[in-house]
Amino acid sequence: MASKRKIFNTIIIILIAVFIMAQFFGPDENTYQQVPNTDIAKVENVSSEVMNILKTSCYDCHSNNTTYPWYDKITPVN
Repeated sequence: MASKRKIFNTIIIILIAVFIMAQFFGPDENTYQQVPNTDIAKVENVSSEVMNILKTSCYDCHSNNTTYPWYDKITPVN
């Protein structure tokens, strides 16, 4: 019985070590400083009201400037 517990503990320790090591390797965040030429503000004449709606509702997923939540820093989630 003690050897099964020792194997179980070893597996748990290995899994925790892999989880901790994985925190150092993650995808690059999608943030750019320049606005691309395909941005709707450059392509179309958009009013400021519509542009504010687009920036608050759409740009997070449909642009190169994503605002990441706090839990995106954890590797299995990101």
